[in-house]
Amino acid sequence: MLGGVIVAIVTVPAILTVIWFVQIVAGCVALCGWRPSSAPSRERTHKTAVLIPAHNEGAGILPTLQDVRAQILPQDSILVVADNCSDDTAEIARSAGVEVVVRNDLERRGKGYALGFGVEHLAKNPPDVVVILDADCRLDDDALARLSQCAAQSGRPVQALYLMLNHQQVAPGAGIDLFAWRIKNWLRPLGLRLLGLPTQLFGTGMAFPFALLEGRDLGNSRLAEDTALGLALAAAGRPPLFLSEAAIHSYFPVSQTGTEQQRQRWEKGNIDNIMDLVPRALVRSLRDRNIGLAALGIDMAVPPLSLLVLISLTSLFAGGAAFALGGPAAALAIPAISLFLVFLGTIAAWVAMGRDVLPVRNLLRIPLHPFNKLLFYHRIASGKASSTWIRTERK
Repeated sequence: MLGGVIVAIVTVPAILTVIWFVQIVAGCVALCGWRPSSAPSRERTHKTAVLIPAHNEGAGILPTLQDVRAQILPQDSILVVADNCSDDTAEIARSAGVEVVVRNDLERRGKGYALGFGVEHLAKNPPDVVVILDADCRLDDDALARLSQCAAQSGRPVQALYLMLNHQQVAPGAGIDLFAWRIKNWLRPLGLRLLGLPTQLFGTGMAFPFALLEGRDLGNSRLAEDTALGLALAAAGRPPLFLSEAAIHSYFPVSQTGTEQQRQRWEKGNIDNIMDLVPRALVRSLRDRNIGLAALGIDMAVPPLSLLVLISLTSLFAGGAAFALGGPAAALAIPAISLFLVFLGTIAAWVAMGRDVLPVRNLLRIPLHPFNKLLFYHRIASGKASSTWIRTERK
């Protein structure tokens, strides 16, 4: 009886590992055969609004606005929501010639509230497509046109390829973090697209037909409000598409403090959504026979690379101990195979898209990296991590 329970316990992370591995392999296959699509039409007639929520981003918002202004057409518009700002974000955005609305509500803080406020303002003169962009992101050539055109033609949300870059001075471990980011935001979504499945929304570089956002309750304080929105739209029959041909990028923080703030916000939001949203999404997908919603729920249940490695190692140690005490061989074999798949998938991902950011000597440190984050995960599990929208410290 006890042996069966142990096997069941170690099987759960093994299933998540298999899902991760299949996504990695599919992503590598897609990357090998990837060819850039043709340039988007510059004669589009639909109207696009670029919505930029900004909380104390006065020091860095101007380059983002310059990128956007260089890519919009005469019928397009830019709206900055200066949300609970104590700096000159609003003044700088206005000086750049874009429309600004100011929101001050210290009781309801969060990016979701800022987005809801911006959508309500846009509804007074609704565009055809809304592109949501963070205030510190930069656009690659034609990214805005590709996103807008794909959303208008498909009638579905569209997620751009969102990559992180390193400054010349980087925080410790940034190479591994950058590699893990590429796996999560590039390789896995590319694999899902090859399999005909939708992608998560990443919070920036997202395009929506305005009708999908109008009247939707976006106001919330979730740290990962984007994934919750993706699930809601998938439940409504409009699962997000991944468009790797449209690329945007941002920079990792230079300081260790900024890096920790950013990790805390992303990973706590991810874990909160896994615990809160995944079970309900899977139940609803079974009830409605909604494959897109099921795919997003399953994908969301897969933890980030560091946590996946940590869970796999813990499962291996637990299974090994159970086997040594007379438990079934499967208790050891299942997590061993699971850990091997993590190793194999990581090597395949590194060969496909990680060699330029992660030297071999740092690749060999990946198994040790999760242990450096034990205190970080403990802080999240104990409820000591912040749940508010905190601007990441940058230079």
